[in-house]
Amino acid sequence: MIARLGSVVCALTLAVCGSAATMRSASAQDQSVSPPPLVGPPSPEQVRPWGLPPPPPGIGPVTLFADIHDKPQGKFLEGGAFDKTGNFWFVAIDSGWVSYLTPDAKLVPVFNCNPQGDIGPACEPQGTRWHDGKLYLTTRHLGILVYDPEAKKLSSLVSTFRNQLFKGPNDLDFDAEGNLYFTDPWGTGPGPDAADRAGAVYQYSKDRILRRIISTGSFPNGISVSPDNGTLAVADYASNRMLYYSFLKGPQTACSQCGADPSHTTFFFATAGSYNPGNGGPDGIHYDVRGNLWAACGIGGVIEYDPRGIIIGYVPLPNGDVATNFAFGGENNQYIYMEGAVSGTIYKFKAPYPGLIGPGGERLAAQH
Repeated sequence: MIARLGSVVCALTLAVCGSAATMRSASAQDQSVSPPPLVGPPSPEQVRPWGLPPPPPGIGPVTLFADIHDKPQGKFLEGGAFDKTGNFWFVAIDSGWVSYLTPDAKLVPVFNCNPQGDIGPACEPQGTRWHDGKLYLTTRHLGILVYDPEAKKLSSLVSTFRNQLFKGPNDLDFDAEGNLYFTDPWGTGPGPDAADRAGAVYQYSKDRILRRIISTGSFPNGISVSPDNGTLAVADYASNRMLYYSFLKGPQTACSQCGADPSHTTFFFATAGSYNPGNGGPDGIHYDVRGNLWAACGIGGVIEYDPRGIIIGYVPLPNGDVATNFAFGGENNQYIYMEGAVSGTIYKFKAPYPGLIGPGGERLAAQH
């Protein structure tokens, strides 16, 4: 019995001692092997921004059209509209210049809307649209201006609403009947009250009546009427989203008792949708003939949404600049000319479909 216990004790001792020796040996080996190096951050070219969509299908390469950063007419670009001869009209917010680029990218300064002799506030032009042979301009301090190229005359259309200054008109569009719509966000113009930070949208009707039809929105910026003339899209820059207002057009499945409003001042409903990725909101917006909406964005490029408001893709500016506005033009009205505001550059690429607003502001036929 004693002998058997001794054998067991010796066996246990050998097992424990052997295990301890093995552990000491393994520990010594662990100390002799260097731990693997820590993985560092990925290189810049490996970083993919979360949620940033790829380019839309069917677009052509992005190429430089013009670089005017060293000209007074290139100081913070905005606007964008093609006349009937194929010239690309745009504005410079900082200098007050309104100019155009010929089809071969030659710069032609046209006029400066700042008051003569530095009397009064600077003009600070923003949006541009051609209509009935005249160029309509939104300005931050002077309201809506109209330029007649034949008479070479600049005149004021509206500058106040109910005897109060606008807050800073930003962009504009016409519907199929010739009614003018323009946005008026707070913070860029004089405004009647610094505490009033609600943005507005106005209609200046074909009958020359000015109405405020929307009085909400954090910063309504770009504006565009859909190909079917039934939806008013508004780019809400500060909220980084697109707003869709459906005009009241008469009885429909969802509202059999609804009437029709031929004045286009009443909405059936409004939808807040198309929230965008990135730190920057939608600025200038334009529809194409298929009902897709395109928006210049502060993240530095143009986003395309389908007619349901779903993001299809994103076309970045090659130099990473802020994209303020753009226009459809060129061959078949199918090229997008987008502006790099700070760099004073204009790039272009071929879009899948023609833009809705053609040369001279003509609304082209919708395609299905």
